[in-house]
Amino acid sequence: MFAQIALGVPLRRLFDYKIPTHFNVKVGCRVEVPFGRQLLVGLVIAIKDHTDFDAAKVKEIKRLLDITPIYNQQMLSTLAWLQSYYLCPPGEVFINLLPKKLKEGAPAELLSEPIWQVKESASEPSARAFKQLALYHFLKKTGATTQSLLLQDGFSHTVIKQLAEKKIIEEAPLPPICKSVAVERPEYSLNPEQIEALSQINTLSQFAVVLLEGVTGSGKTEVYMQAMQDVLARGEQVLILVPEIGLTPQTLQRFQSRFKCQISVLHSELNDSERHNAWLKAAIGISRIIIGTRSAVMVPAPDLGLIILDEEHDASYKQQDGLRYNARDVAIKRASAEACKIILGSATPSLESLLNAKQGKYLHLQMKKRAQAHPPPMPQLIDIKHQPLQAGLAYGVVQAIEHHLNKKQQVLVFLNRRGFSPALICHECGWVAECKRCDKHFTYHKNLQQVVCHHCGAFDRPPAQCAECGSSQIVDWGVGTEQLADWLESRFPEANAIRIDRDSVRRKGALENKLAAIQKGEHQLLIGTQMLAKGHHFPNLTLTVVVNLDSALYSTDFRAVEKMAQLLVQVAGRAGRADKPGQVILQTHFPEHPYLQTLIGKGYSELQDLLLTERQASLLPPYRFWCLVRMECQHSEKLLACIEQTEALFNQQISVHYQGVELFASMPAPQEKRAGRFRYLMIFSAKQRSMLNAAMRQLVLSLEQNKFAQAVRWSIDIDPQELN
Repeated sequence: MFAQIALGVPLRRLFDYKIPTHFNVKVGCRVEVPFGRQLLVGLVIAIKDHTDFDAAKVKEIKRLLDITPIYNQQMLSTLAWLQSYYLCPPGEVFINLLPKKLKEGAPAELLSEPIWQVKESASEPSARAFKQLALYHFLKKTGATTQSLLLQDGFSHTVIKQLAEKKIIEEAPLPPICKSVAVERPEYSLNPEQIEALSQINTLSQFAVVLLEGVTGSGKTEVYMQAMQDVLARGEQVLILVPEIGLTPQTLQRFQSRFKCQISVLHSELNDSERHNAWLKAAIGISRIIIGTRSAVMVPAPDLGLIILDEEHDASYKQQDGLRYNARDVAIKRASAEACKIILGSATPSLESLLNAKQGKYLHLQMKKRAQAHPPPMPQLIDIKHQPLQAGLAYGVVQAIEHHLNKKQQVLVFLNRRGFSPALICHECGWVAECKRCDKHFTYHKNLQQVVCHHCGAFDRPPAQCAECGSSQIVDWGVGTEQLADWLESRFPEANAIRIDRDSVRRKGALENKLAAIQKGEHQLLIGTQMLAKGHHFPNLTLTVVVNLDSALYSTDFRAVEKMAQLLVQVAGRAGRADKPGQVILQTHFPEHPYLQTLIGKGYSELQDLLLTERQASLLPPYRFWCLVRMECQHSEKLLACIEQTEALFNQQISVHYQGVELFASMPAPQEKRAGRFRYLMIFSAKQRSMLNAAMRQLVLSLEQNKFAQAVRWSIDIDPQELN
């Protein structure tokens, strides 16, 4: 007998290996096999009684790593679809989506992780040791809890160790698979819109896609949780996807307070052991709720009954390198394979989802009112032309910030540009400090005393003199979050300003700690990028200021306006979510722009309809399906030669066989040079998804067999979300 095995190598094929007679190999098990001079871990995809190669030369499987399969047949079929649709090597899907320890051949067993519980005879710790007391009461309420979850909830290793040494808490045995889930009653009753949405969701008994569109603060999360109750009561599991790591702690906290069961959390900040255990708890069935970012979409769950994808419009669901999958589309495919419901939630649905809803493919439910008394605030446009600006802020905006701070309320100032300033320029001749590897200007980071390229990561010391005229008059140009935070901190020292962007939350746990401090009211003034724009609930936040979104109005990316509108609605939705009315101010140089006027005056749904009409007239997605082939090379001549030969190959040999598939555009990338490489884009378009996929499969095979394509680095991106 022979096994077809997927290996973690960049080859688009499976490999045949002979099965030793004493091995009980099953489909979905991991094995260790010789590959060249090394031993690799592979996954058995199929078992057959013959091979297309010389049987005498086919190597044997060296070691069987799993007695029972780690993937069932449904998961294997979904993974096979993923590999086929995104035209990637099998190893990218079947091997590289596994946790690192499983990829390296570790046993598919839970690593020993302390599970703590209060001893029956233990007395309460001293009131003076308030941290120990807090942990004691937490475990009293929640019962046996893993150490990783205690650490995520803010308890330290030291506090856990102190209670263990005092014999107040003890290690509990591994919990059995318990399919019954205790549910805490919600704090408030549903409003009529929530009741109607929940009623329609609960009537669905098999696969269905629900697009739940609700304005920010309309209570979508409460609908999710009440929909989960019935699913969990039936002994089924729930998979919840969120776009950003920053939303995971808050989401986890809300679900932990409602559902008393094992919850697995998966995101990129977990270490290898934490990811290994979280993945296996979901796969074994110990965890009844799985919460994670996009990679969690393919975590096995034997009893999956519901998938919830929050902020479904978010671009973070699209992987931008390696296996370029869209977690939203994969989640829908998985729900279909598992015959379960999937809820796509958003205040600003993507145009793709909206069109599917209009065509009757999705059940479209709308919640137009906030759960609290106040309606969403109407953004106010401030024309900043001819106005003096201080750190990018107009005088009237500073006055508004001061007004809300004087009322002891919180203010969010949103600027989607990190660093101190976007560029350093010579005041004498206009020279700009640029990254030589990218032909793009450096961003100045004052705290680091560095200029950094945000495209390739290159960094250097800030220039002391102009490289062209020798002048020492080097000045910063433009405003980033670092400069904005410094100015606001000096202007409003009593507000205890806090900055949240990728630079300020590099350490593990930093984001969770800062968000917790904001919730406690320790900071009145919040400055941040889009990390603060999505999903967070700050009851005391009453003013949101958007410093600048003008670049999207004249961008080369046709999706820029849609993304800008979604971001603006999301940021605006952070204000006035509780019992205090909110205010939203948008600074712009183009207050009369038709897109802004439509969004502010008529709402996001009207802008959606306008953009859909434009997309249909221009034959753009979602009315056409796209595939993007990216090519890059250190030598522009080689790159252009490869592009010409690829165009000829497609036009002469492929397009004639696949009706309706065309080369929509062939052009340099918007950022033509990055990290020392010249870059080019080829966009292929078709009205039928299946026809485009078939043509692209043929193109990939042809590129792999032609020598000219080996001179460049190329990749393929099905349903691209960014033209970069």
